[in-house]
Amino acid sequence: MKKIFGYLVVAAVLIVTVVLLLQIRRPANAEFVPEAHQSTGESREEWAGIFIQGERIGYAFTKISKDDAGLTVENITRMTIVMMNQTRSLTTHVFAHTDKDYTLKDYSLELRNGGHQRVEGEITGQQLKLTSYVQGKEYAQTIELKEKPYFPDAIEEVIKSKNLKPGDEIAIPYFDPTTQSSSTARIRMGGQEQVDVLGTTKTGTRFDLNFMGIGSILWLDEEYQLIKESSPAMALEIIPLTKEQALAEISPDKAFDLITFFSVKLDPPTPDPKNLTYLKIEMQDITTEDLDLQDDYQELLSEMPIVVASTLPGIDDLPELTIPIDQNKDFLQPSAYIQCTDPKIINTAMRMIGDEKNAAAAAAKLTSGVYNLLEKNPTASLPSALDVLEMRKGDCNEHAILFTALARAAGIPTKIYVGLVNLNGFAYYYHAWCAVWLGKWVPVDPTFNQLPADVGHLKLKEGEIAEQAGVLKVVGKLRIKTLEYKE
Repeated sequence: MKKIFGYLVVAAVLIVTVVLLLQIRRPANAEFVPEAHQSTGESREEWAGIFIQGERIGYAFTKISKDDAGLTVENITRMTIVMMNQTRSLTTHVFAHTDKDYTLKDYSLELRNGGHQRVEGEITGQQLKLTSYVQGKEYAQTIELKEKPYFPDAIEEVIKSKNLKPGDEIAIPYFDPTTQSSSTARIRMGGQEQVDVLGTTKTGTRFDLNFMGIGSILWLDEEYQLIKESSPAMALEIIPLTKEQALAEISPDKAFDLITFFSVKLDPPTPDPKNLTYLKIEMQDITTEDLDLQDDYQELLSEMPIVVASTLPGIDDLPELTIPIDQNKDFLQPSAYIQCTDPKIINTAMRMIGDEKNAAAAAAKLTSGVYNLLEKNPTASLPSALDVLEMRKGDCNEHAILFTALARAAGIPTKIYVGLVNLNGFAYYYHAWCAVWLGKWVPVDPTFNQLPADVGHLKLKEGEIAEQAGVLKVVGKLRIKTLEYKE
């Protein structure tokens, strides 16, 4: 059974988006049929429902085959949610192999949401070779791992092999394929408990798990089979169901509005941040651990309580730079998702900026260029720049990844920010945008055609999807209080 960590990162893909007023075509509601695979050893299949606040939003299917070489795992999740008053679906398909100690050996990940994305990973020693397949081409990068990690679906086998007793706690290296995130998972065994499962009381052994600051509770029976899993902060539960129950259609009127649920409401509201030059807020019910709250225009004023102030950059106050910029070269490099050296990306960047050599002016042209190029269409995906350029639609993730690739191709160091944005003063929504190096790291939001981005942007993390997953630790917990603002 794919553990809750995987569902949380899939949820991150869905919630790191922003409210856009648009007309959206509903995608086809085709099921993703499990593949058949052969194994000479024992195998089992499991079906489960994914619930938020007691509402079923989707299902999970897992098939695990075990032999002398390790595990062969197939996992499929499908979620149906409301995004901007329209029903959207996201299907993930993971196929993986582990070694006989249940550490991950290789995997493939496919996402289907009307389009099709595929990523493969292979671990050799302490290196993960990550390959994405985009428009018939392969784009690879290598990620260094501290240790060879365990795989989410092997967690019951790992627990069983450790012969834990009540009160025992272990820490293991752990990897989530959806976000390519590796970290340490802590597992603590409790005692026997009674737990409510869809109105029925069952008894199981409790295990508390923590990964990347995300806590969940796992109840297993005597055969180490899942009874229930819960992440209280996100009101998320995974519950075993029959195949028929898991696949039962979710009617559009009962689809869950995930974006609104995870937004952070403001009471009282603030003025529209687009009209402000300074905004100071207090972040409540979280810690600063592993968050990126400090940069050139966002200042961490206090950690207890957490107070953050954002100042609107003055572009005219920055040094005049020409492109290509010979600084921060790490942020000019390609990755599996940012194909900034591809001729299509380079040619598009050159068309957008023309003969412009001033870095700030070129960044402004790219900002408006991406804004005008992409149809504003909420999308649940792991976007790559080339796919976005081909499809020419998407939400904040697609805008941010394409802008980053184009800006790097033009010689402007660029990185991706993820956090929340204050829309019209009433609430914060999870969002992604960028920062460009213009003598300082200047926030820029191609989704809203803003250079600089307004002070309603609250950065929590910077980096690509593996780093962005760190935002999950605050989802469902964070509250925001406005302390001060200036027009």
